[in-house]
Amino acid sequence: MKAVTNRTWKLPAGSLVLADPVKAWLLARGGIQDTEVKSPHEVWRIRYSDATFTLYRSGTLFVSSSHDGALREAQDAIDGLLGSRFLAPSRDFSVGFDETGKGEILGHLVLVGVAFPRELCHELEIAIGSADSKEKHSFKYWDDLSTRIDSLTGRGLTFEVATIPPWDVDRFNVNTLLDLTYQRMLLSFALRLQLERSRIVLDNYGIGPGLSRYLRALEAGGAEVVATSHADDIYLEARVASLISKAHQQRTLGHIAKSPDFMLPRKEIGSGNAGDPKTLDWLKTWHATGRPWPWFVKRSFKTLREIDPNLRTASKTKPPINEHLLSSSFRSDFDRGRLNIRSLSVVCPYCGAVSKSAILVATDSVTEGRCPSCRRNLPHLALTLRYYCGRVLPDTNVLLRGILSKDLRRQSRFFENFTILLHPVVAREGDSPAGKQELERLGRFHSMGRIRLEMISSSSNPRYLDNFERDQAIREAAGMENAILTTADNGMKGAAQASGLFVLEV
Repeated sequence: MKAVTNRTWKLPAGSLVLADPVKAWLLARGGIQDTEVKSPHEVWRIRYSDATFTLYRSGTLFVSSSHDGALREAQDAIDGLLGSRFLAPSRDFSVGFDETGKGEILGHLVLVGVAFPRELCHELEIAIGSADSKEKHSFKYWDDLSTRIDSLTGRGLTFEVATIPPWDVDRFNVNTLLDLTYQRMLLSFALRLQLERSRIVLDNYGIGPGLSRYLRALEAGGAEVVATSHADDIYLEARVASLISKAHQQRTLGHIAKSPDFMLPRKEIGSGNAGDPKTLDWLKTWHATGRPWPWFVKRSFKTLREIDPNLRTASKTKPPINEHLLSSSFRSDFDRGRLNIRSLSVVCPYCGAVSKSAILVATDSVTEGRCPSCRRNLPHLALTLRYYCGRVLPDTNVLLRGILSKDLRRQSRFFENFTILLHPVVAREGDSPAGKQELERLGRFHSMGRIRLEMISSSSNPRYLDNFERDQAIREAAGMENAILTTADNGMKGAAQASGLFVLEV
């Protein structure tokens, strides 16, 4: 039988009497009250079926998980008596944002935006139970929670996941990166939601002027915008976003922990938090091996400098996102709340050419994005495209030649942290030894959180399309998904540019 997850309810301080109707309801239906409480912090305990309800002096009412479906009826009844622990939805849709990884010395900073209709609130609250992203649990716990949340994606729940890699966290003040990423997520939601009918909730991490302007514009259009500290304690949409981000971060760390490259005898990688004794022990043991720090370790943390005296104190700077590389029309669309790949061009700072493409030139260690006119390196192109656009759609020749995985193994990693969209045409045409091998490599990078690999849908069956129709389907998908088309085929490049798309030539 499917388990009923644990739950909590929060009563106002000094108002424990509000729990009396709950106690009466449980006892009237066969609940058995313990004669003695187990802690001075408890008011009463009632055993109901195979679960236990506990009221704490702090005002928290907690029920343990159960395999008895009758507990769901009890939880619903208590919701009716006490109400939700979160602020009731005020709009037709709830949109929330949160991130995980600021306090973790291992792994990416994971950002999540989530949206769902008002009708899904109760079921979401049941699905998440008493889960809190601030608590430490096993990798399996977070996997199980993620599965429960994912089960509601067919009912109107949708979410976006983005990451900021450890080396960006080490080098840059991340608030600018948070601003750009959250605004990009909002623009993505705006394509399929009526944001003017939404409550939008963010944790106030120090939101910058650009995102603030866009949020004010959304308010002027009718949306309710809330930016507050500890938002996930008050708003369900922020709590769900925080839990998805934590589950994603822990899943990635779980894959890293299972990798033979990072295993140490009798040592566990732990939760990744700088204060976790297991993580700290793993870091000390790794340093003792004399090997370089792995890619997922944040070198800017004071904890790591205490372990490794050779690390210098990090001096963080403003991220060198070169927005002047981007066409004014694209930046204007972005600022006004529209993500439009067809308005994207790059402006060469050397020759002044405005181009619908950039050339990727790879060496053994780096990948550079160059101007197609003067062939000079476009400074910080990868970082700029990553945070302003973030989505790449490769065609079949890129997949078969292994171009993406080769780049991800280089020092510069141009495609690191991008979402790689896989079209059904590319998946079918890549059904070969070379294509399968590349997909396997990309899958490993995805599992470690270094890219996000997504299969997109298509209304056409690739089996019955001719070559022209297949190329056209890929181009159309790039436009609809606001993704940068990546190709090594001159014919595809020319047709894509003719339709207004931006292209990375490889």
